[in-house]
Amino acid sequence: MILTLPDRAERRRLIKNIHKTKDKDHCRRLTAILLLAEGQTVAAVSNTLAAARSSVNRWVRWYTE
Repeated sequence: MILTLPDRAERRRLIKNIHKTKDKDHCRRLTAILLLAEGQTVAAVSNTLAAARSSVNRWVRWYTE
């Protein structure tokens, strides 16, 4: 699954939220979205973030809704 972000402003908003949040789980979710948008696979992102592939897929569904 490859996720494309609509524009640079959206990417900057996600990065800003990563830096501002104190919730580490929220940070992991946003990082997963950014990594997928860069073209990494779900398996690679799940390995990097030590999360299940199903969780990464769920985070993508959460983000796109």
